[in-house]
Amino acid sequence: MQNIALIVPSLKGGGAERVASLLSQELCEKYNLYLMVFDSEDIVYSYGGELVDINVKSHPNIFMKIMNVIKRTYKVKKAKKRYNIQYSISFTGSANIINILSRKKETVIISVHSHLSPKKNFFSSIKNALYNKSDAIIGVSRGVSNNLIDNYRLDKKKVDTIYNPIDIDEIQKLVAQESQINSTFNSNQFTIINMGRLTRPKGQWHLIRALSYVKKEIEDVKLLILGQGELKGYLKELVDKLDLRNNVEFLGYQRNPFKYIASSDLFVFSSLYEGFGNVLVEAMACGVPIISTDCRSGPREILAPETNLEVETSSIEYCDYGVLVPVCDGNYYDYDIPLTKEEKLLAKGIIELYKDAKLREHYSQKGLERVKDFNVKTICKQWDDIIGN
Repeated sequence: MQNIALIVPSLKGGGAERVASLLSQELCEKYNLYLMVFDSEDIVYSYGGELVDINVKSHPNIFMKIMNVIKRTYKVKKAKKRYNIQYSISFTGSANIINILSRKKETVIISVHSHLSPKKNFFSSIKNALYNKSDAIIGVSRGVSNNLIDNYRLDKKKVDTIYNPIDIDEIQKLVAQESQINSTFNSNQFTIINMGRLTRPKGQWHLIRALSYVKKEIEDVKLLILGQGELKGYLKELVDKLDLRNNVEFLGYQRNPFKYIASSDLFVFSSLYEGFGNVLVEAMACGVPIISTDCRSGPREILAPETNLEVETSSIEYCDYGVLVPVCDGNYYDYDIPLTKEEKLLAKGIIELYKDAKLREHYSQKGLERVKDFNVKTICKQWDDIIGN
């Protein structure tokens, strides 16, 4: 058996961390797998293989960040030697840097989960040079991979795309726990749900503003927002000023978000930009129809895979597996500023799906078909091919 290391900062939460968790549980059946984390506290994800705690926690101070890079590199290199690692695979930018710097004789594979900033500076130049020293670079979407090649001039021969996996069976088991959330849902309400950190990239304030328009057509509408983050105060204040207190509920972080998603009528994704958009696939596995912004990248690849991925819609687009709407501008608006064109289109898309129950059911079924392409066993075969090369 080959010795494989998966390197990730922690298992506290997050999309890349969930991917590492799922892959570890599958790959450990075929390889001697070592899951190396920089911080083993507050683990929320299950994992397979042997956990190796590097035990160098993150720090906000810039000097300590530099020291952490040195310490993590030394300790990961030592662990690679101890376990005779032949392939090392890293997740997130910080882990990628450590994976490359700690290289011994193993094959180094890094994964990129978001668009790298196009701004050229000293640090991006260093990252660019380091990334090219890896043996393989995996983008989690074709959009991310194309960005790496076109804007960062990474070696095209090294870049490949492997989508993030999900465990469909596990999600559907968690969906079955619906009985615990009956008090959250009212059968007479049309329930919209959004999940993501309450941060700028997720764009939830645009959805809240759009809801003020939706409420004019659907009086008994409810928006559930799963997640936590630094914009919570701004979002709650916006809800209050728009008089939506009875229409929006912040549910915070949930260990089992799927029971909430499955009980909702519509999943709305308001992101300004993404690497892939895991939650879209997870919502599909819950059998819920989707409206998503056509942000770069991920949503179009998931909902409209046969279309030109370089195109961004300027209207409501009814795709094979869901509905795409234009990306909002990302500006912070107060309650008394008129809705933007994009916010109005988002609202109209929600209203149209509300009025068309057959279309919602159509997208629910199409989503369940599409999600099979992202099942963890399917995705792991692609990782086997990379490791085997």
